[in-house]
This record gives sequence, C-alpha cells and structure tokens, in this order.
Amino acid sequence: MASFLVASVLRAGSQREAEGGSAGFIDKRKPAVAFGIGARGANHRQAAGPDEEDGILTAEEIAALDLSGVEWAVLSACDTGVGEVKAGEGVLGLRRAFQVAGARTLIMSLWPVQDQVARDWMGQLYRARLVHGLTTIDAVHQANLKTLRQRRANGLTTHPFYWAGFVAAGDWR
Repeated sequence: MASFLVASVLRAGSQREAEGGSAGFIDKRKPAVAFGIGARGANHRQAAGPDEEDGILTAEEIAALDLSGVEWAVLSACDTGVGEVKAGEGVLGLRRAFQVAGARTLIMSLWPVQDQVARDWMGQLYRARLVHGLTTIDAVHQANLKTLRQRRANGLTTHPFYWAGFVAAGDWR
C-alpha cells in the first residue's frame, strides 16, 4: 500500500492565519532552520516554552524524521521547491530535507501559485495517481495537461505560470 504525506499549506505571509492549515516559510537568517512548515499554533510561537511544541516544523526537524516509508510528500504551498544555494552544500530547503528523511518523491511548487489553481491542479494529480493508477511522471503530466485544457476551454490564459508551477523530484514511478 502506498504511503503519502500531504502538507497542504497556505501561502506564507498571506492574510490568513495558519490556524486550520499550515504555511511554508523561508527565514534566511538561520540556515539550519531557514525553511519549514508552520502548523496550528505557529502564530503564537513566541508563547511556547523551550520544551513545548511551537507549531513550526523546520527543515532540520524534517531531515531528522524517518520518512523511508513515504512514497509521496506533497507540499502545495508557494515556493516549497526553492531553496538557498550554499557553496559546497548545494541547495538547502524543504526538498532536500524530505529527501534526506527518506521520502521517495517530493511534489512541490517552484513559485507562488494561486490557491484555486493549486487546488485544481492537486485534484487532477490525485485523480491521475489514485483513481487511474498512473506513475508519478504520468500523473504530473496529466495534471498539467488537464489544467491547461480546462483553462483553454474557459477562455483563461494558458501561460505556464498558471499550470506549470508544480514539479516532482525523486522516484518517477
């Protein structure tokens, strides 16, 4: 049976608070904890004691997890596939943290994606994978094609910004 880890997240810095969902963030001041996911309670992080959960799951914490049984880790927040380039280290960010933790495939965004566009694309992705049994590469391809076709049929712009923001890295099966 397939294992999936889904972190459906809101845009970092959006007007919505991360109470019901979670949000990706980037803080370049502290490289070890520069990238992460904010969850319930993250808006009250300062009030957490030293041994209390602060609502933030950092890239450092993610990398320490055992995600070797996770087939897909899906991060739908904006910019979850980007990171900071460090000489001699490569790109540091959520992608690397999930791969170090053992997740087989990471699905992530390379730029800010509108909430509705992300929901529609993710729906297409999950249908292709879970209903039709497509491989990762084919599911991503189908989600892109169906999203592009829907936009074209509705007379909306077909610029790649609106349908190509998500990519998969890792095992393409």
